[in-house]
Amino acid sequence: MDLASSEPLHIAKVDKSYRIVIPVALAQQASWIAGDDALSGWLLMGNPGRCRLLSPAEVENDTALLSLRARINAELRTVMNGLLEFHDEASLALALRLVQVRIAPPEPGRRLTLPKAIAAIMQIRPGESELALWFVHGHIELWTIELLRSAVTTPLTEII
Repeated sequence: MDLASSEPLHIAKVDKSYRIVIPVALAQQASWIAGDDALSGWLLMGNPGRCRLLSPAEVENDTALLSLRARINAELRTVMNGLLEFHDEASLALALRLVQVRIAPPEPGRRLTLPKAIAAIMQIRPGESELALWFVHGHIELWTIELLRSAVTTPLTEII
């Protein structure tokens, strides 16, 4: 990320309907978020405090994401042998790590509705919580304020 030319971090309020407004300046940096119509996109959860917004083309053409989708589909079709047998949680939760989302038309700004399961994992309280949005490595990322706070706890002397 080129700090001299990048947009600053944006803080977005999560409304009671789990919606956030993507600032115009941020949406313009993601070239696929354009036009006047609603769009589909994908949220890729890196960890419980961080998601990356992806275009449909990225999800359809990236080999790693195609492998992830195939693994998700395989996990969802897995049949267990007995009622006492449980599949491992991390594999089952893969379906929550790549979720399709809708991005509403740009009036007053593009609005992204967070899936309730994703909001729960991120510990988002609608009407109360905020998310940090910024353009990182070619994508819009959504960070919880808690993750953002923890990212700056390391003393600078340990980083430099």
